[in-house]
Amino acid sequence: DLERHNGKFVIAPKRPTGTPEHLTVAGSWPHDGPCRPDEVALLLIDFQSDFIDADGYLAKVGGDIKPAQEVVMKVKPILEAARSAGVRVFHTREGHRPSLADLSKYKKWRSQRAGAEVGASSETGSTFLVRGSPGWDITPELAPIEGEEVIDGPGYDKFMHTDLEHCLRCAGVKYLIVAGLTTEVCVSSTVRGATERGFECLLVTDGTAATEQNHLRPHIDTMLVEGGIFGSVADAHRVLVAFGSMGSASASDPPPTGGPEAPPRPPTQAGDLECPSADQGTAEEDLEKQNLRLQLRIEQLKLELNTAKLEAIEDKNRELLAEAAWKSSSESVTSSGVA
Repeated sequence: DLERHNGKFVIAPKRPTGTPEHLTVAGSWPHDGPCRPDEVALLLIDFQSDFIDADGYLAKVGGDIKPAQEVVMKVKPILEAARSAGVRVFHTREGHRPSLADLSKYKKWRSQRAGAEVGASSETGSTFLVRGSPGWDITPELAPIEGEEVIDGPGYDKFMHTDLEHCLRCAGVKYLIVAGLTTEVCVSSTVRGATERGFECLLVTDGTAATEQNHLRPHIDTMLVEGGIFGSVADAHRVLVAFGSMGSASASDPPPTGGPEAPPRPPTQAGDLECPSADQGTAEEDLEKQNLRLQLRIEQLKLELNTAKLEAIEDKNRELLAEAAWKSSSESVTSSGVA
């Protein structure tokens, strides 16, 4: 399920080999083999209070915020692992200018009809989906740190009316691991937009939530038609294992001895975790980072063990099938001789 080659990594995602209800693991992501940490980015879409809090936009239009809150806790270790592995992180926020000059008449009418007009005030004094209001901010659990870009835009596809594509191109990013809110609106729109621009996406299946959970699976299934028309999917466990592997490889890689200078990594990377300095936080924070690395290693070992068990079962099944075929052949010969 996981390969590592000189700091490169690959995730074994779920790809369709039968009906959508019975997806099996086959192939790997990226399609063209393991990639370097500086070629991949974690894209976190609209983890804003307006889509998570009880007084936010999503709750007011009748959406179910509990799955969104659960997803935040799933994505938090992924974010921490990406930082440790030296993977670039991009955050997005949906929000309009305070003047609402970038709010279309249709969106204004539609949101009003749904029960939370964009630009209207919430019960706690926030303003729905308006830049600078409390609900527009990213939830504290996933808040960006120094060195992580935040892409602001008024639309659902985060490539539209933003410089996201330009930032990704300048960083040399080819592959996107995507998590966010909500599945059927901004996440789906952005994954499609990324695919059209030549980026290869992997959606974290338990790192996204829909406005209604019965919308979740159809949109994931749509990604996988025609062999993965909009990319691949994998659960948080597989992504964590891959990031943990990248972190271990990055920390053990020798420094370059020649060739072009490597591109700079974000401030927190795997090497920093090995030798924490006094200004990197308290002893408790350092211990928490070490515990995360240990948990990632344990998950990786579990996955390797399960893979070994499956291979052993397959070998045994092949032996049994060969033995049964031999017996059948022998009985046929004997029966033919008797006749």
